[in-house]
Amino acid sequence: MKKSNTGRFALTLVSLILGLMLAAQFKNVQRIGGNVSRQRTEELTEYIKKLEFDNEGLSNRIQEFEGIIKDYETASQDETLVNELTKVKTQAGLLAMEGPGVVITVDNLFIDSWDGGQVVQNVHYDDLLRLVNELNAAGAEALAINNERVIATTEIRNAGDYIVINTNRHNAPFTITAIGNPENLEAALKLLGGVVDNLSQILDIRIKTEAKVTIPKYERTLNYKYAQPIQEKKS
Repeated sequence: MKKSNTGRFALTLVSLILGLMLAAQFKNVQRIGGNVSRQRTEELTEYIKKLEFDNEGLSNRIQEFEGIIKDYETASQDETLVNELTKVKTQAGLLAMEGPGVVITVDNLFIDSWDGGQVVQNVHYDDLLRLVNELNAAGAEALAINNERVIATTEIRNAGDYIVINTNRHNAPFTITAIGNPENLEAALKLLGGVVDNLSQILDIRIKTEAKVTIPKYERTLNYKYAQPIQEKKS
């Protein structure tokens, strides 16, 4: 009996020591992890501030260069050259546009579940891409999503809980504006079995035709480092 009590006491003592060691180790990990997390947060905060400062400086330079370009355009007496430049800038998305078209609102859909709760169907980047592709196929001449001008180099992709468009983060609801023949654009979107018909099962989508919508210009600079035009050989 005495042996049994001694064994139990030894087992209890060992368990107590192990418990204290584990608790100390856990606190140490928490302390180190907390310090690393705080340090990482501070580093990211400083980095974001730097990016915002750099972005402001670049925006000021863009405005400065745009002013110089405008002065050159005003001073030019060659009407054909000015018209051609306007045409090129229009096609590149570097000018704000207005005209008839459609406005599409795309939002998350809340569906009642069998247990009385709600299931959220979120807007994904490929949903926006499908709508943009359909509008382009229907003859849209200019497009924007949440006032982000959509051009050839525009990226639309998921980034965590956000969708990134022209390097800027956005979340639902999304407003897509398109200039073109309103009836054609609306008919293409509302086609039976088409994009909106399918997406309406999982998203809240509303379409309005407008006599005049406004689409902003592309705000970033277009730089080509690797792609160069091919020079035509003279025969």
